[in-house]
Amino acid sequence: MKAISLKIVGVVIVVIIVIAIGVFLASYHPKSKTVTLTVVTFSGQSAKFIQYAGNLFSSQHPGVKVVVESYPFSDYIEKELTSLEAHSSQYDIIGFTSTSAQRVAPYLISLNSSLFNMSDIIGPQEAFGGIIYNTTTHQNVTIGIAYETAVYLLAYRTNIFENSTLLNEFMNEYHINFTPTTWQNWTVVLDVDHFLTSHNITKYGFIIDDHVAHGIIDAFPAVYGWYYSRNSSLNHGLSGGLPGFNIMFEGYIPSGLTYPLPSFNSTSGIEALETYKDLISYEVNPSQLQICYGNFQEFYPNAPGAFIFTTQLSSLNSSELNNTALAPLPGGYAETGTDFLGVSKYSLHVSLAEEFLKFLVSPEVQVQAFMKFNKFPISKTAFSELISNSSISPLYRQWLREVYISASSAYANPPNIPQTYPQLIPSFNSAIFKYLTGQNTNATSVLNQAAQQWISALK
Repeated sequence: MKAISLKIVGVVIVVIIVIAIGVFLASYHPKSKTVTLTVVTFSGQSAKFIQYAGNLFSSQHPGVKVVVESYPFSDYIEKELTSLEAHSSQYDIIGFTSTSAQRVAPYLISLNSSLFNMSDIIGPQEAFGGIIYNTTTHQNVTIGIAYETAVYLLAYRTNIFENSTLLNEFMNEYHINFTPTTWQNWTVVLDVDHFLTSHNITKYGFIIDDHVAHGIIDAFPAVYGWYYSRNSSLNHGLSGGLPGFNIMFEGYIPSGLTYPLPSFNSTSGIEALETYKDLISYEVNPSQLQICYGNFQEFYPNAPGAFIFTTQLSSLNSSELNNTALAPLPGGYAETGTDFLGVSKYSLHVSLAEEFLKFLVSPEVQVQAFMKFNKFPISKTAFSELISNSSISPLYRQWLREVYISASSAYANPPNIPQTYPQLIPSFNSAIFKYLTGQNTNATSVLNQAAQQWISALK
């Protein structure tokens, strides 16, 4: 009995030891390795917002760290491409703009659109860059998600356009409403420019970009969009043109070709170019100084307003900012200038990267984009919540309303096909600049020259 008892005791001890080891192992968790998601984009408020959202994401996903690496706008694309071309897993999430979408597209995954609430994302913003037209397969591919709204629209000074004396004087002289949100065509803008400068109320008319390096390809389509959308023989029922080619091309591909033909070498293009030149006649002569993204604020105090991207508002001082309201382009449309984030094919954390992008565009985070970083949301729900928030100043809610209206009709876009940056922009801008500065006074000749260069680039 004693031997049996000792055996039983021994078994019991072994069982206890095994249980104890099991409990220890169950409670012992070696320190988990932190997963780092690295985002690369250009420096500025957008990068700060992404990092803020990244910190929120990390707090909800223990063991995940989001790091944003940013470079000056002039350098970031080349930094990205250097890494992507080497098939490096250095970056998980890639930042890009509408017109650089095709440069990074070969290195990005096709996003799982079903993961996102696409019905809550403002369609025209996502379409111009986030969804690209593959000219080889003739298919639309979602390579990125728009994480904020940016549009090219009209900013105007309230101390001028809410002045009842000026309103009555203009109405008596031109029989047109003086309020910019009511303007239906570009002729009204020119009438206002003439009225204000001839009465010595402002030194300049509405400021518009005429910079040969890039700005012309933004400003001309903004004007031309009015004419293109009203010319069915050019757009063929597509007010924004074909995806990727957009309004600077006709809205169909002729038989025998793999691309549409340029649309701007037309009567509508000539009218738009003449209007564009008339607008510029009310500002500094581009032969002496060109208006661009970085210097418009210097002229703004001596003008009634400007045609700008919403991202340029941050360059105005607080006094001018608080005296500025927004409106769509005349006729109720706009141009897109949205930025995107896509997922690298070489990321080691593709699913997690997509999950972060989903989090970034959620209404809750998008509200914070505006409240903390003055970034207009991409989420329709976020816009609605912000506009109805009475604690936000009336001026900011006016901005939100007008940006939402503009963003929903932002079809006046330049092309973002592979040839855009290296060939289309410089050939078009240089030709138009010669017309604006009087080096070539024949609008038809100028536009035909640019169109032929575009066709050659596409062949």
